Amino acid sequence: MTDRERHDAVNSDHERTSGPAQGPRPKDEHGYDYRVVTVGEAVERAVSGEWDVPEFQRQFVWQPSQVCGLADSLWRNYPVGALLLWRSANGDDDASLSGWWIADGQQRLTSLCMLCGSEPVWLKRKPAEFRTRLLKRFDLWFRVGGDGLPEFVAPRPAASTYDPRLVSVRRLTAIDPCDEHGRSELERLARELKAMECYRELDTTEIYRQLSRVSIIRQRPLVATLVRHEREDVLEIFERLNSRGMRFRKLLLKLAMEEIPAAIRSVRGQLGR
Repeated sequence: MTDRERHDAVNSDHERTSGPAQGPRPKDEHGYDYRVVTVGEAVERAVSGEWDVPEFQRQFVWQPSQVCGLADSLWRNYPVGALLLWRSANGDDDASLSGWWIADGQQRLTSLCMLCGSEPVWLKRKPAEFRTRLLKRFDLWFRVGGDGLPEFVAPRPAASTYDPRLVSVRRLTAIDPCDEHGRSELERLARELKAMECYRELDTTEIYRQLSRVSIIRQRPLVATLVRHEREDVLEIFERLNSRGMRFRKLLLKLAMEEIPAAIRSVRGQLGR
């Protein structure tokens, strides 16, 4: 599937899921629904304040390497986990995506905003000096893979020389690869990189493809779980997802990793008979 076809499919899925996932619920029953949104739509809602952070959420603590990893996952079209959004069970029960609290996913959504050169509403409430330092620290770059793999690079304070091989991620995410003007901009960037000594052996089409995959990050799909429970319930849900559930998943992974070598040895033993 091409990036354009994937973009259309995401929009189609979003339209099909604009109503309650399982039909209307009884008035006395709490529940949750799922929605599919694009990264760009999620960023817009965080910037506008349609999605906000409640008091019990922690501050932004991710490191630049973690944001690079998130960008790389989106570049490769890997899933990056669902957002958990909360609205009081006694509140308006419409199907709108406005007026939700972010119970889980603040770190990812803050990172996505900065990748797109935007500030979510909860960052705008911080002092200007803090915001300036944060945005500068997470102003990532993308290096096209010539003799190695493509990679996302965090700014290095000690680096004093400009590296022409690096392209601003924020610049690329501002380009729409499905728009004629956007394609022209990507083609120009691809030609500039192609002219460099380190990329002489790399096809211009491949350079364009790598750059466009960064631009299309805004159109990657995200799953949002919409929860309508009381505050005490959503705190318990948050706790289970972020502590007990995580420990349980780590335990399962540990057991699986311990069993895999034994299974491989067993298969080799059977083949050797």
